[in-house]
Amino acid sequence: MAELHGDVLPNILKRLKVGDLIRCKSVCKSWEKLITDSGFIKFHMNYSYQIDYKNNDIDRRIVMSRVSYRSGSRVCDVDDRFFDDRDFHLLGSSNGLVCISSFASQLVVANPSTREVQTLQEPQILDTKHLCWGFGYDSSTDDYKVVLGFRKRVGWTCFQVLSLKSNVWKLIGDVKYSFLSRIGILCNGALHWIMKDSSSPNKKRVIASFRLSEEKFIITPQPDDERYESGVASCPNMNLGITQDCLCISPCDGFNDNLWMLKNYNGKLSWEMFEKDCDMNLALQCLKEQEHYIPNKRTLCRDMLFYKTREYICAPIYMESLVSPYVNGRPKRKTQESNRKKSCKLIKCDPMLPGASG
Repeated sequence: MAELHGDVLPNILKRLKVGDLIRCKSVCKSWEKLITDSGFIKFHMNYSYQIDYKNNDIDRRIVMSRVSYRSGSRVCDVDDRFFDDRDFHLLGSSNGLVCISSFASQLVVANPSTREVQTLQEPQILDTKHLCWGFGYDSSTDDYKVVLGFRKRVGWTCFQVLSLKSNVWKLIGDVKYSFLSRIGILCNGALHWIMKDSSSPNKKRVIASFRLSEEKFIITPQPDDERYESGVASCPNMNLGITQDCLCISPCDGFNDNLWMLKNYNGKLSWEMFEKDCDMNLALQCLKEQEHYIPNKRTLCRDMLFYKTREYICAPIYMESLVSPYVNGRPKRKTQESNRKKSCKLIKCDPMLPGASG
């Protein structure tokens, strides 16, 4: 095969899907070296993001599967609404990686497309029932972080954070709020939760935002508008979500109500209301609850499903990528085998289900 010089080959390969690129690694050693290069991985991811951004008619999300296709009933749910009803949880998604927990303290970060899984250190926590979580990318350190909050006492939440590069938990500190939402919404380099200020006279709800690069909390102002006060703010529960790269808020399960979007996140904050009849075209990946997952053998996802709804607005954004959860480099074979055995306990697979489609 004649060699392609300069930027020709990378510019051709960047247009391929992840599954095709994995197969291309077998063509020759030079192609494998290129496709596994960190520079090309970012190049391919940025190109895929731009294509998705231009094609904003489709919103790509990922959720945990709930029941088998064969039952003919609902196949997926937004994890935050059913957190206490299941053992497996999707804690977040960023740049093609997903963070999954099982039984509160067992954690893995996986790439569903490349089928790589890294087992994380278990957090040392006393309370394994009252937890909130988040997962995202820290661009300042080129690292991924898992954030854990647990109820320390009434009205107080204690937070810890783990970075993939260190795989060590460290204490962030306490915030004088109790969490109402369980899964942090990743938007503009920060994780966001609905929390309650128990010290305020009306136990006011707030949007607590954790900036991953600075590792500190701020309170994001809510809309200062009578329509918001009489609508979303007056409802018993509210949802945070993300759409068009904007944080959004709506009544919990109020899919036919107005939606508020936070515009100009990094400048002067501006909330804008969208009418209740605005739906989204969703491409939904369903993450299986696997029990006997074998790396490099079986996919982590079911087939993609398509919907026209706002129902999954609080589900994480998902885009296939070549990004590896092994941020410090792939471990040696012996370590890989050990991690495979550990991950088998966390994830289960139904061999009757089809693999993910591009």
